[in-house]
Amino acid sequence: TALHPDTDEFIPAPCRMSGYVPYNGPICAAMVVSSSTPSLLFWNWVNQSQNAGVNYFNRNASSPMTNETLMKSYAGAVGAALA
Repeated sequence: TALHPDTDEFIPAPCRMSGYVPYNGPICAAMVVSSSTPSLLFWNWVNQSQNAGVNYFNRNASSPMTNETLMKSYAGAVGAALA
């Protein structure tokens, strides 16, 4: 469904579980065929950002989280992926 079950917020197509493969598949393919470090880092960043979107929009909304915690989690995930 396009609405979050807890909040009734609209979930964009790339962030729905049904959209994970169609949207993340090309990103993964781009990572595999990357021939330079800058392009690989770029596609890793895109991948982590898309994963963060999926996780955010499909979160358990009954457990609130601050924007600060969300940003720290995002920065940690991207930092680990690019390290």
